[in-house]
Amino acid sequence: MDAERDSRMKRHISKIFAFAVLTAGFLLQAACSSSTGLPKVLASAPLSMDKAGVSTSIDFTVSEATVATKHRLMVALDFPQTKSMKLENAMQQEDMPVALEVVYVTDGNTTPIPTQDDKGVSTRTWKTGSGVANLHLYATNGDTSYVLIAGFYPTKPGSYRATVKTVKDQPLFSGVNGVVKVQPFYNTGE
Repeated sequence: MDAERDSRMKRHISKIFAFAVLTAGFLLQAACSSSTGLPKVLASAPLSMDKAGVSTSIDFTVSEATVATKHRLMVALDFPQTKSMKLENAMQQEDMPVALEVVYVTDGNTTPIPTQDDKGVSTRTWKTGSGVANLHLYATNGDTSYVLIAGFYPTKPGSYRATVKTVKDQPLFSGVNGVVKVQPFYNTGE
């Protein structure tokens, strides 16, 4: 009987020890993680996408730490997910172009930064200067639709500007409040 009780006690202690080790591991992983779940937005500005010729410019600063990661940043468009999903479906089935320019700004001078929209990713092409990028819906979560305009690699720390301009009327965006953001590129396994 004592042997059986000792055996149960050892199993019980082993389970408690295993639980403690797992808990410590999860806590350590959480403490060491730099991820907060959502990418940090460097800058944002509203943009009405329904009429051609509307533009917004976003000034933002890239830190030495951001450059050191060698990860892409992206210019993105977020908007409230539509109930009918017509806008999101159209975005996946047809080109919805915008003009995009990302520049490095120093002493009043600008240096164009190459950008790459979703089509450029598949063909491995980059655009420098003001170019056309096609909107790419990459996610919805029931509340928000997330759209990639284009990605880019910041070349050095400092001041940058992203300018987005609508190039044609997009009536499906009528009444939709869009926000253009500059933030780390969505998770592509980089």
